[in-house]
Amino acid sequence: MQNLWIIIWRFSPLHIWHISLINYSLKNHDKTIVIIWSAEKIDKNNPYSFNERNEILKKEFGANIILDYLNDYEKDENWISALNSVIKKYSTKEDNIYFLWWDLKNDFAIKVIKEHIQELDFNTISFIEKPRQEIPISATKIRTLLKQKNYDETEKWLSKKTVDLIIKKLP
Repeated sequence: MQNLWIIIWRFSPLHIWHISLINYSLKNHDKTIVIIWSAEKIDKNNPYSFNERNEILKKEFGANIILDYLNDYEKDENWISALNSVIKKYSTKEDNIYFLWWDLKNDFAIKVIKEHIQELDFNTISFIEKPRQEIPISATKIRTLLKQKNYDETEKWLSKKTVDLIIKKLP
């Protein structure tokens, strides 16, 4: 039996709060699965392709994390089924599953997981909250700063590896 920690985000882009969350998990637990959500989608809220987000996470964490993805689905039941399949690739029914999140009361994905928890095929499922207030940044704010070409401010919220992959590629 092991402790398997799951972090699901769009990582569009990966920023220092995401990094602190992943590092927290890596320091304290057996396995960390980082799931890129909305993997297939590119739009104003997801301006980076799955391959770009995957590359950034690999450069930042290497083999320290298990990296996988989830697409969006019209029905919550389909999303839960896909999530269940991803987790099962790396775990057994006896493992302790922990979802590490920033807001357990208001986040849409957590609400869906809790509503369909009986469909997840694991004995122990827990939810751990690590509030974002300690690093008050969001990917939305970073995308806004990038649109404003405020690269100095943007760089404060990104790791050097992310800066090299995102800002340095801009025209």
